[in-house]
Amino acid sequence: MIKQAEHILAIHDPQHACNQGSIIRLNNGELMLGYNRERGKHHSDSGESCFIKSADNGKTWDLSTSQIVWPCTDYQGNWDCAFSQLSDNSILMHSRVCSFVLPSALKDMSDQELGGPFPGRAERLKRQTGYALMKSSDLGQSWKGPIPVNTAPMADSGLSHYIVGGSGAGHIIELGDGGLLMPLHGSETREFIAQSGENIRCFVLRSDDHGENWQYWATVAHDASNILQFAEPGMALLDSGRLVCLIRATARPGRSDNMWSVFSDDDGASWSRPVRTTLWGFPADVIQLTDGRILAVYGHRKNPFAVHGCISNDGVHWQKENEFIIRSGGAAPSTFRQYWHTGYPTVTQCDDGTIVAAYHEYTDDDQPIQCMWVTRFTL
Repeated sequence: MIKQAEHILAIHDPQHACNQGSIIRLNNGELMLGYNRERGKHHSDSGESCFIKSADNGKTWDLSTSQIVWPCTDYQGNWDCAFSQLSDNSILMHSRVCSFVLPSALKDMSDQELGGPFPGRAERLKRQTGYALMKSSDLGQSWKGPIPVNTAPMADSGLSHYIVGGSGAGHIIELGDGGLLMPLHGSETREFIAQSGENIRCFVLRSDDHGENWQYWATVAHDASNILQFAEPGMALLDSGRLVCLIRATARPGRSDNMWSVFSDDDGASWSRPVRTTLWGFPADVIQLTDGRILAVYGHRKNPFAVHGCISNDGVHWQKENEFIIRSGGAAPSTFRQYWHTGYPTVTQCDDGTIVAAYHEYTDDDQPIQCMWVTRFTL
């Protein structure tokens, strides 16, 4: 099914792991690839949101266009950035915010074991402390923000590393009436990945003032039994006006399930009952192609490791027989910490019909480090 596949290295920083991409096609035809640059060589979800551009449909990526959108500090970081461009040409990026407590907080200077990671790492006792939005009106040359995002009644800060957020596939969607939807997951309580009590759900926030203010709009998917964890929604607005969404699902105590599917015909105010698909992988990014078909891309984070794609005629029904491999491999040796953390693909389509999927994978050397790749292909 996949044709003319071309794999291209977009970002490789020997001193910083680069991961969690979010690619969009700008109104001027350029491609913008957002990504997280870690503080060091390990995947820690505590770095800073960046981007790089391509002026030739992803064939080459110009390092001179690379920019940090929101720099990290000794006290705070941001990650899981998701980019989008509105009809007025403004670019929006939303991301999680985290804060740290160093061992030097107490005079005995001892390493604090609670909360990890191992002693000596800068992001000791990390916890998520908010959610925020950045805005650019000049194609990314300058940015306004951070603008705090009101996620209430979902908690925007938690007692652990994660509480509310999504993936790079959580592009803000501009509706026909000018309203904006932000796909996220989270919980009302400040606990996360607990084995009892409330589990996380997928939901959308809405803004009717160009992203300056946000309010809870609707629940997208929630398991009232608190067994299934619905997270990292990949959402698209179809030409028909229907919203479709693929959702990562995890069943307690920790089994990665197939993706689930939902749709909305009223601008996201209400959603269909979640239905389990035949596709295993996560998380998904979803777009409508110029020929009307719906494309999903997602990571296959178990053997055989790969980035997968699947075609649907309506974005609601997904069949295993329509699945294909975009890129094989990408994992580090199994003795390496987080060897399995690959993929997180994101996708766009160029004016000439070429599809460009971006994802992270490990380098194939003695000291593996995550870097950003793109695959250009047609169907």
